[in-house]
Amino acid sequence: MTDPDQPTCPALTGPCPGLAGDGAAPTAPPATTTGPLTAAAVTTDPRVRAMGVLLTTSALVERVLGAAIQQAAGISHSMFEVLLILADQPGGTPMSRLSGPLVLTSGGATRLVDRMVEAGLVSRAPSPSDRRVQLVSMTELGERTLVAAAAAHIREAERLLFAGLPATEAEAVVSGLDELGRRARAALPPLG
Repeated sequence: MTDPDQPTCPALTGPCPGLAGDGAAPTAPPATTTGPLTAAAVTTDPRVRAMGVLLTTSALVERVLGAAIQQAAGISHSMFEVLLILADQPGGTPMSRLSGPLVLTSGGATRLVDRMVEAGLVSRAPSPSDRRVQLVSMTELGERTLVAAAAAHIREAERLLFAGLPATEAEAVVSGLDELGRRARAALPPLG
């Protein structure tokens, strides 16, 4: 029988060894696996289970946020991310600077921006300093859409993260995920 206080790993049914459900810090997994690696050993490895929890939770949160943003503003979560980037760059940003933060190939970023141009959310124009560079800027409609989407995003973040965990735990989650994101980004080969 499963302990109701122990976190479960939806991707791998059952409790997550090494992940305490009592608010205590996770126990460190062993540095190496002893003995032969078997299917049974893999399913009980706390590192596999921890990544299963992380990836499953990320996918679920992405779906909740994406649905809320779509309903509130009629855009995808990826479009919301582009608008967030552009909000910090009032003079526009080069197309080449969009793909990295979005973890998209340059072709994927171009297709996304093409859809956003068609929707009137962004505009694209040659850079005054280098006509080979295309600058992407948010339109007034894009700004209104960002504000509507952000309201839904903030509401869901509050409901899922900040109202669901004590403040210190929420801060620790965000800090830990930020560090994990930096490490993962550094490990990725450049996107083409």
